[in-house]
Amino acid sequence: MTLGGIPWQAYFQRVLSSSSATYAQVLSFLAAFGCLVMAIPAVLIGAIGASTAWNQTEYGVPDPKSKKEADMILPIVLQYLCPVYISFFGLGAVSAAVMSSADSSILSASSMFARNIYQLAFRQNASDREIVWVIRITVLLFGASATAMALLASSVYGLWYLSSDLIYIIIFPQLLCVLFIKGTNTYGAIAGYLFGLVLRITGGEPYLYLQPLILYPGWYQDDNNLYIQRFPFKTLAMLTSFFTNVIVSYLAKYLFESGTLPPKLDFLDAVVARYSREHMDKATLVKSDNIVLNELAPVNPRHSLTLSSTFTNKEAFNYVDSSPELSNTEDN
Repeated sequence: MTLGGIPWQAYFQRVLSSSSATYAQVLSFLAAFGCLVMAIPAVLIGAIGASTAWNQTEYGVPDPKSKKEADMILPIVLQYLCPVYISFFGLGAVSAAVMSSADSSILSASSMFARNIYQLAFRQNASDREIVWVIRITVLLFGASATAMALLASSVYGLWYLSSDLIYIIIFPQLLCVLFIKGTNTYGAIAGYLFGLVLRITGGEPYLYLQPLILYPGWYQDDNNLYIQRFPFKTLAMLTSFFTNVIVSYLAKYLFESGTLPPKLDFLDAVVARYSREHMDKATLVKSDNIVLNELAPVNPRHSLTLSSTFTNKEAFNYVDSSPELSNTEDN
């Protein structure tokens, strides 16, 4: 869960919006302690719910834990242990916070899909109107998927655990490759993503009542006839995704650069186009409409000791003095 909590989009939005790297580091450490502080009210509410004599309240018996409603302890405490006005404003604030987080997450996921996948990978010339319609459709699809997961999951903690679990398997290897392995490309990323996702899904998920298709050593069956895996198949899926990304990336790089595969097969422009941009000469860059400054040929600066030498081109004067045509002109 620790490694799965690193590549969260919400965290990197704050990091990338920081004014400096130092500020981003300080903000990250402060946020770590801030999370611990913000967890104190949740712990206190849970302790209140566990120590309350529910038979003396309108909730009655049995207690929320016996009814398997422990994940709803916050609204239960607000409703049955607080005055009416506190319950009203508290439940409204919780509902507003949940809906705000939900709609922002769905909108950001749809926007990233429309921009990073649909437009960049499949439709580079897509119009703004087309991108808007893609966002609208994906909002409906992601919303329906999120609703289905919420209805199937047995607890909020299970959904949070599952989110961190999926990010650990799918996104964390991609982050490692992007930051520390220079030769990885889009082909390796797609292959690693698919392999990690397939291994994770086939391993099953008790929170979603998803039976495994692959039974690893050490599995057992619980009282609900669900197969529980004791083997660390999630870490296996993460490592498989990571090494698949590296191997496929370097294999694609070798096949295209050696000429084994023709450049036209590089339909994602992940190897040939990047290679050609890195080795583009100055003439092609000057004729291009989009000149990238860091791709220009390096220029050795002229080091001058005095201000007058900075504005004096001595080589030009030497060329003028040594030119025979100019000498004849001066003599005439």
